[in-house]
Amino acid sequence: MLDAPYLMKMAQSLARHAGARQAQIAKNIANADVPGYRARDLVDFAETFRRSDKSADIRTTRAGHMTADVARGRFGTFDIGGQAAPNGNTVSDEQEMARSTDAKSSHDLALTVYKSSLDILKTSIGRGR
Repeated sequence: MLDAPYLMKMAQSLARHAGARQAQIAKNIANADVPGYRARDLVDFAETFRRSDKSADIRTTRAGHMTADVARGRFGTFDIGGQAAPNGNTVSDEQEMARSTDAKSSHDLALTVYKSSLDILKTSIGRGR
């Protein structure tokens, strides 16, 4: 069976990360009025990917492979912090909208890279665009 090229796997992981980040942003916005709720965000994809390349996960067969957690879309989160409202909530709608735009840009980039890689593969086997 043929494996997908490394660049396509990385683009797929970036798309998963962007989707998971959008889900976390939606959760933050949904809890914007909940007293004591602390806004969270995902660890940056580059940092997650860097750590996955260096880890010695038993499921990987080569040093360059991503760990199973990154491939399955499990990404770490952290407390954003920031100024708390009188009820202890730290969600800022403006910041969440900016994060949402950033996540969409990452997702669009991942799809573009994936599509371009697929076009190159099709061209290389004579199928063209």
